[in-house]
Amino acid sequence: MTNKKNRYYILTTMFVAIVILQMMVPWLGIMPLGAFVVGASATIIQFTVAISGILLGPKYGAIVGFFWGIASLINALTHPGTIGSLIFQNPFTAILPRVFVGLLIGWLFNHFFRKRSKSVRSFGLALLGMLAALINTTGVLLLTTLGFSIMHTNFTGVPNHNILFWLLGIVSFNAIFEIIVGIVIVSIIGNILLPVAEKAQIVG
Repeated sequence: MTNKKNRYYILTTMFVAIVILQMMVPWLGIMPLGAFVVGASATIIQFTVAISGILLGPKYGAIVGFFWGIASLINALTHPGTIGSLIFQNPFTAILPRVFVGLLIGWLFNHFFRKRSKSVRSFGLALLGMLAALINTTGVLLLTTLGFSIMHTNFTGVPNHNILFWLLGIVSFNAIFEIIVGIVIVSIIGNILLPVAEKAQIVG
């Protein structure tokens, strides 16, 4: 049991390191889609968190998501001056959606797809990739709307009314591509890594 826990700790640390690297190197954490659609890009760090939850279980997925949230918070506090940094200077917005990605995706996979057939599990991975994008985007939208409304945020470009619809207008275009990318990435990487993890008896 101790050896298994040690493997979990090592793998969790590895996923955290990948997330930090993705935060530091933009093209590792953001997939530019300008070659296909002008101005489109997809954040892919939530899929690293989702895969950690799928492989290691909801608790460790939540830990990886927590470290992503802390890194986002630190980045926002040390690089102020943009609407994006303003959004993630709120610790609830920076941390909670990312924790829920790892927690909920790990829990859903364990309860509905882990012990199913290969075809059903492949479908489940694609579905969870889509949900990972939705959980992160929806969480950030709702918490930002709540935070801006309560704090009466006054920042250039931020409207005084209908903040939720304004935010939806900003993120909805990229969110569509993040959903598509999530379906592809989580299903492909999950199908590759799960058999290896199961053989090594390190899955959640």
